[in-house]
Amino acid sequence: MDGARGSAPATEMLAGTTGWLLHETARRVVAETEEALRGEGLRWRDYGVLGLLQAAGPLSQQEIGRRLGVDRSTMVHLIDALEERGLVERARDPADRRAYAVRLTGAGHALLADVLRPVTETVHDRLLGGLAAEDRAHLDRVLAHLADQGVIG
Repeated sequence: MDGARGSAPATEMLAGTTGWLLHETARRVVAETEEALRGEGLRWRDYGVLGLLQAAGPLSQQEIGRRLGVDRSTMVHLIDALEERGLVERARDPADRRAYAVRLTGAGHALLADVLRPVTETVHDRLLGGLAAEDRAHLDRVLAHLADQGVIG
């Protein structure tokens, strides 16, 4: 039996499930965003770290990893690379002098505003542009609700 034909019924079955549809949509968003960011020498996770720091303020590496679902060793590598580029910096946590907090630099803020947000908006518009504005707004509300309720993540 041909491998591709043998997998067709499974793919059709999965295509009718919410989890699979969410997974496939997320996979496409990540792949296209990675491609768009390649010219900047950045990846999807870099965008996640920078965006999280902008939204939440300084956080420990451990907290960033927890919120983004990134393991400890990968998180160290991500922060090291972003720090080398001058996009984040580690500083003593004023609440715990033994700990360090990672914070966004001016260059990190500028990169988010001038490059990363426009790139991701373009990818989202390309992938979701076929939706009516009210459908896209509804999708965003539903996904935000799922994420806020801890249903996902």
